[in-house]
Amino acid sequence: MTLLELEAALDAMVQERYNQAESDVEADGMALAAQDFEYLQTRIRCLEASLSAANDEVAWIAPAARPTPAQALRRIKAICGRFPDLYSAMLVIVATHPAVSRDMLAMAVKQFRKDTEPLSPEDVKSLLVSIVNGGNQAFDAILRTRKNGERKAAAIPWAKE
Repeated sequence: MTLLELEAALDAMVQERYNQAESDVEADGMALAAQDFEYLQTRIRCLEASLSAANDEVAWIAPAARPTPAQALRRIKAICGRFPDLYSAMLVIVATHPAVSRDMLAMAVKQFRKDTEPLSPEDVKSLLVSIVNGGNQAFDAILRTRKNGERKAAAIPWAKE
C-alpha cells in the first residue's frame, strides 16, 4: 500500500473506532489499551512508509545520484530564488549537485541569478570551483591540525570536551 492509502485506512479506523480521540497520540493510546493490533499494524506501516518517503526526498542529493537536466534546473532555480546572496546560493548548488559538471552549473546559475549578468560563464565556473577547492583546503587544514595537535581548552565554559 502507498503512504496515501495507509493514511486513508488509518483515518477510517480512527473515525470508526476512536472518533472521540482528540489527537493521533490519543487514538494510538486507545488502540494500544484495546490491543487493536490491526490499527497498530497499520499505524506502524504508515510510519515506515512516511520514513521511506522522507528518505526518498533527499535521495537526489546522494553523490551517486544522476539528476536529469530538467530536475537539476528546477532545483537550481529554486535554490537561486531562495538564497539572496550569490555565495550562499552557489555553495548550496555545488554541494547538492556534485555529479553535475561545473560548466553546466555555471550556465544554470547565470540563467537564474541576475547578479551574475556582468560575469562570463567562465567566471561563474571559476567561482564554483573556488567554493569547492577553498572549502576542501580549509577542511583538510583544520582536520590536520586537530588530529595531530594538542587541543586548547575551550574558551566557552559550556563547551567542555
